[in-house]
Amino acid sequence: MLASHSQDGLIPALWLRLLLNLSSITEDARTEVRNSATQTIQRIFESYAEQLSSEVWMLCLRIVLFDMIEANIAVHRRLEARTQGTKDLAGWNDTTKTVLHTVSVLYTAYMDKLDPSQFGRAWSELLDYLQQYFECNSHALGLSVFETVAEVLSHVDNVGVLGMPPVLKTADIWKSYYDHHEAWISKQANNQDAFVGYADAFKHIYRLAGRSLDVQLPAMLANLEACIVGSDEVAYSSDIDNMTPLQARVVQCLSMVETENSSLPSCLIGLLSRLITLPYTAYTKDPQKRGPTFVAVAKAAMTLLQNTTVKHIDQKEMFTDGSFLFALQSLAKPVHEKYTWQREGKAPMLWQKATNTAIAILKPALQMLESYGETNPSFKETWTTIVTLSHDITRAQFALPDNIPSTLEKDEAFDIESYIQLRDLITLSLGSPSLPDALRRTYTRNLFSISLIHTPLPGELPDLIQAPLDDLYKVRHGQTADLKTTWRMNMSYTCLTELFNLVSVHDGSAPRIKLAQAASPYLILRAALPLRTYIADQPIRGRMPMPEAERRELLFVLRELAKLESETQAIPDAPGVRSKHKKHLHRLYPLLNKASRVARQDSEVFECVMKLMDLVGDEFGLDDE
Repeated sequence: MLASHSQDGLIPALWLRLLLNLSSITEDARTEVRNSATQTIQRIFESYAEQLSSEVWMLCLRIVLFDMIEANIAVHRRLEARTQGTKDLAGWNDTTKTVLHTVSVLYTAYMDKLDPSQFGRAWSELLDYLQQYFECNSHALGLSVFETVAEVLSHVDNVGVLGMPPVLKTADIWKSYYDHHEAWISKQANNQDAFVGYADAFKHIYRLAGRSLDVQLPAMLANLEACIVGSDEVAYSSDIDNMTPLQARVVQCLSMVETENSSLPSCLIGLLSRLITLPYTAYTKDPQKRGPTFVAVAKAAMTLLQNTTVKHIDQKEMFTDGSFLFALQSLAKPVHEKYTWQREGKAPMLWQKATNTAIAILKPALQMLESYGETNPSFKETWTTIVTLSHDITRAQFALPDNIPSTLEKDEAFDIESYIQLRDLITLSLGSPSLPDALRRTYTRNLFSISLIHTPLPGELPDLIQAPLDDLYKVRHGQTADLKTTWRMNMSYTCLTELFNLVSVHDGSAPRIKLAQAASPYLILRAALPLRTYIADQPIRGRMPMPEAERRELLFVLRELAKLESETQAIPDAPGVRSKHKKHLHRLYPLLNKASRVARQDSEVFECVMKLMDLVGDEFGLDDE
């Protein structure tokens, strides 16, 4: 019929015949010819846009544009089967990009001529063709598809222009792209550009569909996460200081997600938590692999995690399903790896960002955590993580003992401030009867370990877990060599001061008593260490001065012991003596007595020791017989 109308000289028939002839040329073996034919089709439609009714446009769409796409898909299927040369394939990929660009331009140009039902049907039909490109397992074709989707949807102001069913169908097809991920491995083609297009398409789909995607969204977000995890290295670029284009796009996608009144907060928190630990897990999985470091995106994930967690902190599910615990554990990882992890990037360091984020989410979370208490299956494990986090903030484990960072002093000040913030948040809660005594002992034992200004000699410390006060009065053999000191002395004094504070009397509440009971053995041992060192080493020094760091520590401990008013129930009563707030001095009295004999040539130390012995005499009395 078309041929007869063309022979009769009917103008519309002649134009349609021309378009069909041009469409057939898009299968030509020469790339330049194919692309020129496609561009000519585009110009013809653009020139006569005002003259085509919606019915004529739909007809041309189906018999010209869709046929052109179908023919292009058939070529790619043949290429996939024959595995032809790279040059030929690259040319056809370029033609596909041109064809789909033409289609997207014409869709947007004729959008206003179609009512929503017509446009929705036309879009839905196009999606069926676009999905067929995925079967070729080509990232180049995938990129062209997602650029087409993004281009058309970017001109759709609201879902009413298309209708919700076509938008949801777009989401389904978008999601199906990742079903082919195993086939991509054999292709060995760079995936960055395709994944960037994939993320861009998501933004437009989600903008239109919004909450209607809630059911599909966890799987869609998982695909975006997989894009980051499986992404290839970007040539001549590093993602330590700045995110790759793909990482930045995915973070934008995650920031768009509306999490009100849904189960999505837990899903999003879990995803962000995995991104935070991705630098470590990816490196552990394959240390030799050349690829992204994920450092910058991990920092971005921390910011988004903080916002999401704080926003939904009043949702019980976040605590009962383990999401909050998982978030806290992910943040604890960079803090634990401080100084041993060498890929940090620009300030703030990963561990610093993680420290700030952990404290920020704990501030509003602790009250909720306590209110759920025993009904929360992860309650105790969450507190174990908090105690571990506290320890990792105070400690500094260097990858190489001789490779001390130049920022050590600033880092120490940062950690001290962070620990004080965390301490103020958690101290009273740690005394809760809902928590086991073993956890409080772990916390105070950690403080003891970090408070050590001088490294004890081998055999000098007892079993800190089972019997911290065994052989309390045993003095080692003397020596004159300087003891090894900690690199972070201010932090050690901060932790030592906190031990004194925990044992001191406060309000007599049950939590304070439990904390004092947990800390008292470690405080007594900690106070005994400089006394024993002084008793052992000072006599053989002769006229040699006491090392300044040791002297400062000893005087600090002696003066703090004098000021300490210990919690009455923190230290058990000793047989035959009674005291209210100076029981710690009775426990240390044998060492004080020995130190007084050694210190006669050092007036300052002698004065401090004698003051403590006088306090013993004032406070303690023998039971009446």
